[in-house]
Amino acid sequence: MNPFEFAPMTRRDYSWFRMDAGKNLMVINSVLVFEGRLDFEELRATIEHRLPNYPRFTQVVAKRNGAPCWVRDPAFDIRRHVEFTQLDQEFNDAELQQHFAAQALHALPHERPLWHMQVVQHRGSGYAIVFRLHHCITDGEGLMHVLKHLTDDSHDHGFAPALEGHPQHCRAVVNPICKKAQRLLFWSRISAQLARLTLLRPDLRTRLKAPLSREKSLLLLPPLDLAMLRSVAKRMNATINDVWVAAVAGALRQYLQEQGERVDERAVRGAVTFNLRNKGDAFLLGNHFGLVAVDLPTREADASEQLRQTNRHMRAIKASHQPHATMFFLTLTGFLPRLLQNLLLKIFTSKGSVVLTNVEGPTQLRYLAGARLSRMACWVPQAGTMGVGFALMSYAGQIQVSLFADHAQVADAPRLMALVGEAFTRLELATREQAAPATSPEPLPAQALAGADALLSSGSSA
Repeated sequence: MNPFEFAPMTRRDYSWFRMDAGKNLMVINSVLVFEGRLDFEELRATIEHRLPNYPRFTQVVAKRNGAPCWVRDPAFDIRRHVEFTQLDQEFNDAELQQHFAAQALHALPHERPLWHMQVVQHRGSGYAIVFRLHHCITDGEGLMHVLKHLTDDSHDHGFAPALEGHPQHCRAVVNPICKKAQRLLFWSRISAQLARLTLLRPDLRTRLKAPLSREKSLLLLPPLDLAMLRSVAKRMNATINDVWVAAVAGALRQYLQEQGERVDERAVRGAVTFNLRNKGDAFLLGNHFGLVAVDLPTREADASEQLRQTNRHMRAIKASHQPHATMFFLTLTGFLPRLLQNLLLKIFTSKGSVVLTNVEGPTQLRYLAGARLSRMACWVPQAGTMGVGFALMSYAGQIQVSLFADHAQVADAPRLMALVGEAFTRLELATREQAAPATSPEPLPAQALAGADALLSSGSSA
C-alpha cells in the first residue's frame, strides 16, 4: 500500500483532529524570520520539492469503513498552501505579532491538507513565514524534524537533504513471563494515574478560568540567551525546563496579584508537555507526548525557592507514569463519540489553568532558499476550557518565549509577557547569590519515587 495515497490515522491523532473548536483552534502557529533577499518563486519551488516528502502534507483526513485515515488530496496545489503578502512598511515585532494574531483566528479548511504558509515581505531587507499546522499532523518534536528537512545547514542552496530513515534498534530477549508481568504492572500504574487525575480537584479559581472568547493575543519576548538559562539551571542542580516553568510561575503570581487575585490560598496548576517520542522516529510525525499536571509555585514569593519547588515537582512526576497515562487517555478518546470526547476533555482541562511547552530547535543556524533563518518561535494551542499557553523554543543559542492568551482570561497580555521576562531576570540574580553546592542532588522522597501519588492526590503545591 502506497503511504502517499492512503494511511490509517491513529486514534490519538484523530482526537487532536476533533479538538478544533470555534474558540480554541487546534493549530500550531509558528513564525520563521529570515535575513536576505526573497525570491518568492524559488522559495515556493523549494517548499514544493521538500515538504511533500512527508505524506501528511499532501493528504486530507477521511473515513473508510468508519475508521479515520489519511488519503491523498487529488486537487493538491502548492499555490493554495504557500501564499505571498507584501506589507507597505518595514515591520517590527509588534506589527508582525499583530499580523499573525489575525491569521491565528482562522481555521484551516478540512477539505485541504491541514497546513498553510504565508510569506510576509516588507520594505526592508528580509521576510517572515507564518507557518500554520494542525496538531493532528504532528507535535513540536515532529515540527522541528520537518523544519530541519525543509532548510539547509548553509546558504548554499541545493536539493533537499536526505530524509532520515528509521533507525535500527537492538531488541533485548526478555523472558515472556517477565514481559507479561511488566505489562500488567505498567497498565495497572497507568490506570491508577488516570483515576487520580480524574479525582484531582481543580486548581485555584482565578480569571484564568473565565469562559473563552474569540479574541486572542499572540506575543513574543525579545530573544534570551540560552547560555544564561543553562547557568541558572546548573547553579541549582535543575534543568532548563525547571527554570522555564519557575519563571512562568513567578510571572503568573505577580500578574494575578496585580489583577486583585488572592494567590496564597491554593496553587495555579499547569499542564506541561512531556515528550515520549524516540528521536529517531520523528520523521513519522504524529503525536507522541503526554501532559503532566504540575502545581506551579505561585504561592511562593522567593524566586530561588520557586525554582527549587518546581524541580522537586518535575522530578516526582518524571518518576511516575502520568505522561504515559495522559497519552493513553488521548488515544482512548479517539475511539469515543465526539460529544463524549469533548465532555471528558472539559473535565480534564478544568483541573488546570495554563499550558506550558518546551521545544528544542536546531542548535546551528539554518537557511532556506539561500536566506538565513535568524529567529523562530511557535505558539502552543489550548484545548477544552484552557485559553492560556506559554511556549519556549531554543534555536542557535537563543531562547524565544511566546504567549498565546485568550482576552477573556488575560486582559493585559503584554503585561504578563513583560513579567515573564522580569521573572527570568529575578531567577538569574537570585541563583547567582544562592548557587547550589557541587554535590549530588537531594534524593527523591519515597512518595515521589512511588509516582508522585501524594503530590497528585493532595492537589497542592509542596
